[in-house]
Amino acid sequence: MKTVKKIAALLLATLFAVTLLAGCGEKKETPQGSGAAPAPSAGGTIKIGYVNPTTGPLAGNGEGCDWVVKQIEDYVNNQMGGIEVDGAKKNIKVIVYDSTSNQQTAADMAQKLCVEDEVDLIVAIQTPETAIPVEAQAEINEVPCIGIQAPVDPCAFASDSHDWTVHAFWTIDNIYEAHKALWTAAGFGPGTGAKIGLAFANDADGTAWHDTFVKKLPEDGYTVIDPGQYPSGTDDFSNVVKAFKDADIDILAGTNIPPDFSNLFTQMQAAGVQVDAITMGKCCLLPGDVVALGDNVEGILSEVWWAPEYPYVSALTGVDCPTLGAAYLKDNGGVMPQPAGYAYAALELAVEAFQKAGTTDKEAVFKALKSLDVETIVGPIKYDKEMNGLAYSDTVVAGGQWQKGEDGQWHLVVIDASLYPELSGAIAGEYKAGNATQK
Repeated sequence: MKTVKKIAALLLATLFAVTLLAGCGEKKETPQGSGAAPAPSAGGTIKIGYVNPTTGPLAGNGEGCDWVVKQIEDYVNNQMGGIEVDGAKKNIKVIVYDSTSNQQTAADMAQKLCVEDEVDLIVAIQTPETAIPVEAQAEINEVPCIGIQAPVDPCAFASDSHDWTVHAFWTIDNIYEAHKALWTAAGFGPGTGAKIGLAFANDADGTAWHDTFVKKLPEDGYTVIDPGQYPSGTDDFSNVVKAFKDADIDILAGTNIPPDFSNLFTQMQAAGVQVDAITMGKCCLLPGDVVALGDNVEGILSEVWWAPEYPYVSALTGVDCPTLGAAYLKDNGGVMPQPAGYAYAALELAVEAFQKAGTTDKEAVFKALKSLDVETIVGPIKYDKEMNGLAYSDTVVAGGQWQKGEDGQWHLVVIDASLYPELSGAIAGEYKAGNATQK
């Protein structure tokens, strides 16, 4: 299968992963005023619920969860000495349950957290499949909820009730523009008439992407080859492959869970379908999900919504992206995954909300959460936009390409920052551990 070659013209320096691997910095500590040790917690615990796809087809998205939880718990409980709420300092405890990448299990675990564990706040994260059920349980049980790292649109329209939930991530309109920038970089810009074959499942995430792409592609002068949405988890892509082969598509575009993309990709190869570019969300974000494709991964394009080379600094912990990424690399022996950056941000937001509220009263916590205006490890978060009643904050997205580095490993290299120019330093390799600044 043909895929687009390295887009060297957009690379201003060597692979950003090279800087990531050079030197393993330690996590910075936020100054504690006089330098004296913080007062210890007076007892009691603030409980934060977290449903994570630790196993199942979305397990790559859940990678790094335990490490991130330990970072935030250690910082708050040991360096801060807890959070001042209701007249006393209390430690935090993050209770993590596995969704098994299953929507019903995600709902069941969220209900358990809200009802049995009586958490003070809950995190809904890691794709619509696991975020939407958790947000729904938060609404039912009236628990403040941080929705994050799932496209805004499917989460907003999954329900008309968003009285306890805020959300942060990109919209489908933004992700379409990010993918269009990648097609342009590959030589298939608007107005070229390029034939784009669509591969979207019939779940909430796939439907949101599908409806936006089908509408916008003709407006930008592309030819849409849409064989229809497929059942997520299917093994048979023969109808999809036939449609792509008959049309002789130029580009494959979609967002699939890893097993779906692997099956589709393999069947396309067997049928002799050749494309010049592949832009694929969800399944092509993580090294573990693409390594099974072997050398065929070369040149595949995907969005990059967090990288250790981004310029942001956590207002809570004082750590910057390169320093956090270097610490993860040192402890885990691999590049910090994109979703782990958002896991860190979710817990930052939780702590910030409790600090601002000064109480664990759920209504006060949600009010404080909704009014946050703070920089996190994934960038500034301010819930000043609304979609179908859901208050949300946009987060950044760039374009990346899978390329083999000098270390012989696959790296998702940032090649386009046209939507958010402040990320251009990730291309140039400007951001170093302990020295990141926001432009």
